Amino acid sequence: MTFQTKAAAVGDTASRLSFNAQQEAITKEGEADMLEAAKLQNELNRTNMFAKLMEAGPKAAKDLIS
Repeated sequence: MTFQTKAAAVGDTASRLSFNAQQEAITKEGEADMLEAAKLQNELNRTNMFAKLMEAGPKAAKDLIS
């Protein structure tokens, strides 16, 4: 193996490692975004349910709970 071939192999390996690290970081960021979106959706659902209960009154609350 020549020096140029070894250098190219090392460069290729470094490039793959860098790509894998970037891909992992993007995946983790996407996962965090999805968890945040789920939390926001749950909060929205609770807020909407509370608004419906306030609007409809005690009978609707009883129907919703049972």
